[in-house]
Amino acid sequence: MKKGIVKSWGNIFRKDVLFVDNTENNKSYLSIGNQNSYGDAPIPKDKYILKYNESNNVSSSVFDYQTKNMILLFGVPGKSNVTIGGAIAADTHGKDNHWGGSFSKNVKKIKLATKKGFITADRENNFDVFQTTLGGYGLTGSIVDVELFENNLEITNLYNTEVKTGIGIDSLLSSCNTSFGEYWVGWINLLGRELQWVSKKSSPILNYTSEFIEKKDNSLPLNINLIGTNKLNSLNIINNIYFLMNKQSNNKKINYYDTFYPLSYLTDTRNISSKRRIVQVQFSIPEKNEKFLEKILYKLINKQHPLLCSIKKLSEKEDFNNLSFHQKGWTIAVDFPYKSFKLEEIQNFYNELIKYEGKIYLAKDATLDELNFKKMYPNFDNWSKIVKKLDPDNTFQSNQSIRLGLKNW
Repeated sequence: MKKGIVKSWGNIFRKDVLFVDNTENNKSYLSIGNQNSYGDAPIPKDKYILKYNESNNVSSSVFDYQTKNMILLFGVPGKSNVTIGGAIAADTHGKDNHWGGSFSKNVKKIKLATKKGFITADRENNFDVFQTTLGGYGLTGSIVDVELFENNLEITNLYNTEVKTGIGIDSLLSSCNTSFGEYWVGWINLLGRELQWVSKKSSPILNYTSEFIEKKDNSLPLNINLIGTNKLNSLNIINNIYFLMNKQSNNKKINYYDTFYPLSYLTDTRNISSKRRIVQVQFSIPEKNEKFLEKILYKLINKQHPLLCSIKKLSEKEDFNNLSFHQKGWTIAVDFPYKSFKLEEIQNFYNELIKYEGKIYLAKDATLDELNFKKMYPNFDNWSKIVKKLDPDNTFQSNQSIRLGLKNW
């Protein structure tokens, strides 16, 4: 057994663990990726992390897989070291989601290790296992092999990026006019009264070869948490400067890495939070209720200190019984400093979100409770019935699954 530490990316949760290569009776396990979840989804209930001899595809990062095979995948998450297995478990999304779909669209076949043995599953064979595992957060078993579909999305190192700016949520939503092959994301200043926004739509400039594709590390741990408190209106001033800078720009050419993985010392909100600890609340809302998005946002940030807010457009997900938050509409993610986060205020936000059929993204979640979760996920009963047959002894459990009552049998 190898000792180690598992922690959340937001630095809220941490646990000493043992890495093992098989299951034993009366113990609980979890398989994890590279610990990019903000909350406790990758924290095992007990101390055991299950590490089978996984295939290269499962443990490979999305970045490495794409650059090795010179293709783009659907639903690419915004951190370059997210593993293929982790992207499957969280059913990640990306700047292409409005036309490309979530990460599950890439998955042709999986091999799952359970306490009872190995199961191979796809959309035709063992479909119940397949659908509950994609967006199942490691609670159905350990993904040890995966086969991905081939697609015709050619990778390139240069993207023509159209920058737009504006005021107000309605104008932001109406500005999202994209087509196949274009990648879109928006940013909203939640500290100002006008709700300034910046959006970036990127389209590939083809015929650039792999020699230009390089992995970069734009991160730099800092400790300037005074900005995160917005004292002297400091963070709002920075946001205004960012808005004005982009207002003067129409088009840019941006490389592959900065297009898909924009996290840097400037956008890593841990750098402006006490002890680099942050809470992120990310939710989806159906397109039919988008007119209530501003109202929901104000409920979320009431008496809080929002640091960064991003928005993406979502398409309909495949008809799976899983815990994916995907639905045709919009997703917004907001970062908050953990030290000043007021947990008692979040219930008012949940009430508003549930009213308009919204869902919390579990990969980022650290604040949801069982009652509100089950109101947000009406298909949970169907998922749990399948998973109970697959894992009747609750071999695979996380802190999050306990907190949300995901496997109460």
